[in-house]
Amino acid sequence: MNATPPLNQQGREAYSGQIKNFSKERYISADWYAREWRAVWAKSWIAAVHVSDLTDPGDYVVFDLGPESILLTCNSAGTVQAFYNVCQHRGVRLVDDHAGNTENFRCPYHSWRYSTDGDLIYAPHQEGFQEGLPQQTICLPKVRCEEALGFYWINLDTHAEPLTVFLKDMLPIMEHYEFGNLTLVQDQTVSINCNWKAVLDNFSELYHVHYLHPQHRRFVDCTESLSECYEGGHTRVWVPGATTDSLFSTPDKPTDLLTMQLEAFGLDPAQYEGKVDEIQAAIRVAKRELEKTEPYYGNFTDEELTDVIQTNVFPNAILTYQPEMLWLMRLRPHATDPNLCYLDKLSFERFPYSEEQRFLEGTDNLKEKRSESAGKNGRPDWESFDYSDVIAGKATMTDTIDQDLSLLAHAQQGMHSKGFQSCWLNEIECRVSHFHEELERQVTAAD
Repeated sequence: MNATPPLNQQGREAYSGQIKNFSKERYISADWYAREWRAVWAKSWIAAVHVSDLTDPGDYVVFDLGPESILLTCNSAGTVQAFYNVCQHRGVRLVDDHAGNTENFRCPYHSWRYSTDGDLIYAPHQEGFQEGLPQQTICLPKVRCEEALGFYWINLDTHAEPLTVFLKDMLPIMEHYEFGNLTLVQDQTVSINCNWKAVLDNFSELYHVHYLHPQHRRFVDCTESLSECYEGGHTRVWVPGATTDSLFSTPDKPTDLLTMQLEAFGLDPAQYEGKVDEIQAAIRVAKRELEKTEPYYGNFTDEELTDVIQTNVFPNAILTYQPEMLWLMRLRPHATDPNLCYLDKLSFERFPYSEEQRFLEGTDNLKEKRSESAGKNGRPDWESFDYSDVIAGKATMTDTIDQDLSLLAHAQQGMHSKGFQSCWLNEIECRVSHFHEELERQVTAAD
């Protein structure tokens, strides 16, 4: 599948598109929140569940999105489907837990039971329903569900375009990473006191990196990044990896993070003293050598072997990846309050049992990030916490994300000030501008 060129780019050259500023109302207004739900959330394809979570008959996952709760199931034939997670008797939420395996779903209130196909299979005292109990129509309402890029995606709009059409520009640039073959090693959700778009904006620009994330200069070159904007509000950024930031002087010897990457491939860091600018090429050669035992590496260009790439799929999916890893960071709006949101971070690894895996990733976090506890089948337990737990050091989502979380609540507070009326964007923030332009187009068109 051939990749479609981006609409606009920003890198060494000035941004080829037009930056558009916008009012703060979309971050704080209850009216905007309602319009946004109708126009965007109720009509968009949303990455809900990794394929590895729904492989066996009876597997299920609950995915909450704003005021809605969606139940994804794997039936006896191995078919994955999605339903509204609500009992058709009196509207009680059917399943409360995050994930599991079951023969059927029993409502905790009056014990109505549904199959993994969403059919009503039992209700007590059926003779007492004066209008009968037409089980062929009283079933769990279906939600659109399709598979792509290693995930099951859901859409609340029964008339939405097919997922492959929605992802037409994204599939060619990510399919060869084979995300469906990765292993989930950590599943986290943090609640944040800010609008979901403020978080998405943060992960859509590198303007702040040199000031808030100084550790990045030790293993990636944000100065030489390339931003790309695609039709439909999707964006991508390439960040050269296995190197140091070109805005700063090249160190005389490999940084601690580059040292770990070299050692992961059997390369002697001492051989690169005075030759740090040769590390990137050396690691690319080492990964090419791995093709003999891991043919998967043949999927990639030289740049893809070492670059850190982030692709944002409109409206809320942020995929950060290299050949050995993937983070899916996913924003979800609060059910009623535009000043609150949830950030999910699902961490996946290509070689989860390798002691060198975390070094292959080029991560900024030296701490072991795998979840300490695991549920059935070795799946990591879901961790859910508040951003204040991160600030207090009780939870972590990597050093970089922790630093971001420390400021986002303050940004939301500032949005409410009379002294602030609208965002004023730099070309480096072109991905922010591009996303908001598409957001505004969809909201306005639905009014």
